[in-house]
Amino acid sequence: MGQGRVRVYADKREEQSGVPAELEKLGVLVIRKVLPLGDYLVSDDAVVERKTVRDFASSLVDGRLFDQARRLAEAYGHVYYIVEGSPRYLTRWGDRGHQTLAALTSLIVDYGAQVLWSDGPHSTAYLIAQLARRYQEERGGASVAVHHKPRLEGVEDWQVYIVQAFPGVGPKTARAILEYFGTLEEFCRAPLAELSKVPGLGEKKAERIRAILSTPFSRRRRRRGSLEDFL
Repeated sequence: MGQGRVRVYADKREEQSGVPAELEKLGVLVIRKVLPLGDYLVSDDAVVERKTVRDFASSLVDGRLFDQARRLAEAYGHVYYIVEGSPRYLTRWGDRGHQTLAALTSLIVDYGAQVLWSDGPHSTAYLIAQLARRYQEERGGASVAVHHKPRLEGVEDWQVYIVQAFPGVGPKTARAILEYFGTLEEFCRAPLAELSKVPGLGEKKAERIRAILSTPFSRRRRRRGSLEDFL
């Protein structure tokens, strides 16, 4: 994080909600992108989904919210729902209101989601800004990147996933790298000349991989070659 300013990724489809503009008024650096999951990323491992109370209630009852919560929980360690509107709306449906409250309990207990309430875009932006500051400033300057970790089963799947995290490396090239070197350990030790021999990799990509593997990490250094440059 640069110079103490917090950064939030906002899904482009959230622009009409007015929340991104409110975040900027609060001094947050807002980066607009089409996000694969969630509406706002406040750290590498924390995501925010914004909903109106009407949509929140209906998606609780019909089960749509649980599928979304499952996918968010698989990708991020911390999942937050910010609901715009009064929680009393959930109890106005008689027996269906009890069903909604039971579903809300399941969302929190079974999926580990945290639910926060807001009265509108400004309050939503304030909550998101506070979450971002807590994660990025008080938790050791946690970084933010558009990335989500899948749930993988076998060792080979994890090996491919790790290698294809390098810039310019897709699943096919990742498998070629692993087949060439045999193990991740040998891949990480490989000199530039050997990396360049991998089919589909090439010298330019090999140079970037070698630089990532060999450059000493320093939080104080301004890293012009950060992963965010490759998004």
